[in-house]
Amino acid sequence: MATFLRAAASLFLGLAIVAALLIMQVAVNVFQRLKEPETYSVAVSDTGAYSRLYDEVLVDDQMREQTGRLLGGVDLAVYDEAAALLRQVMPPEYLREQTEANIGRFTAYLRRERGSLELYVSLEEPLERVEPALLGRVDRYVDELEIADPPVSGCSLGALQRLADASAEPYAQLSRGRLPRSAPSLEILSPECREREFDRWFGLVVNNPAVDSQTSQILERKGEGFRSAFVQGDTRALLKAAAGPLVEPLVEDAVMDMRESLPPDGKFDVLDWLASQPGSPTRVEIEGQAEALRQMVEAATGPVRLVALAVVVLGSLLLALVYLPRPKAMLRWPGAVLLTGGAACLIAGLVINEIFPQRVRDAVAFTLSDSAAVPGSAANLAAELAESLARQATGGLAPVPVAVIVVGAVMVLASLYWDRLSASAGRIFRAYGAPPNSGAR
Repeated sequence: MATFLRAAASLFLGLAIVAALLIMQVAVNVFQRLKEPETYSVAVSDTGAYSRLYDEVLVDDQMREQTGRLLGGVDLAVYDEAAALLRQVMPPEYLREQTEANIGRFTAYLRRERGSLELYVSLEEPLERVEPALLGRVDRYVDELEIADPPVSGCSLGALQRLADASAEPYAQLSRGRLPRSAPSLEILSPECREREFDRWFGLVVNNPAVDSQTSQILERKGEGFRSAFVQGDTRALLKAAAGPLVEPLVEDAVMDMRESLPPDGKFDVLDWLASQPGSPTRVEIEGQAEALRQMVEAATGPVRLVALAVVVLGSLLLALVYLPRPKAMLRWPGAVLLTGGAACLIAGLVINEIFPQRVRDAVAFTLSDSAAVPGSAANLAAELAESLARQATGGLAPVPVAVIVVGAVMVLASLYWDRLSASAGRIFRAYGAPPNSGAR
């Protein structure tokens, strides 16, 4: 009967210890890593999210409307310039700063260092950079524009009219946010003609049917600024002089619209944006899910961890007491359980880290694939970010089980060599425990 009770108690305590070790290995460690900012920062870095945001997401065809609004409606995407310009408006340093700030706020919320969840992006700096970046890009585009130099054709009225018609077209395009593909060379007129006929040419341009009234007003206000470039026959300088005034109103209106859609502090609320997407949960539901996650993290890294640790320690002690007063068995069985439990935890950690991240990626990709509002490039990036985050959260699980395996192995070895160890300990005790004058008799 005693043997049966001892075996039953050993089985029960062994299972309890292994279960507690698995809980500490999987649940506690994973939730603990969710509270650490490094988990998220490494995931973002490993996926190359910052560069891919420029090169893939923001230049995606589905994002053209949003990108165009930010860039003042000037269509740069067709010239493969949107990514380069967005790097100026929102440089990588800015994205990294905003991302890390949100990671810090989120992890602080999970640690209950913040009362409410706040995720936002400060757009004040990018909005201030839009106009100079865009106007600079338009100037560079004009520098690269090919302009064929025709032979000098004198100063006929027909030549003057043809130049005015050809000049009006790129101005009209710029006023609509389109970059012209070509510009007429001023050298269709002789130098003397350009100096004498500027006013007539300019009048023909501003009254051209291709130019609307607003564009005409802008050109008339800046007209004298064009005279020098026209007289010198500098086609690029003339186009630059007109491009700035024509594009500026578009950019200013776009920036103003963006500012009006933001709070006074210029912060873009990410949670409000998520809640506004078709099929997404409401703001209250998002906050409720975040609170549930915080409670799970708090429970796992608090009471659950303490209870699991207590089960391992007390279970091991009780398992040793079951075999009292047999020292070898008192070491062997708790050691064997710790060795087995540690190995099980190590295998479980490796399997979870190998399989779970891919499952998370597939789930995110499947969910986003049904959303027409999410571009394919953004869905791919989100899926890879989720996979990397899951890999980081389930990684680094080896140290604890390895330590448990070492402790268990030491206890098992100690039980195998107990006779030698006890004999050696006895000799040491007798040698150091005897009175100093005991041998001088």
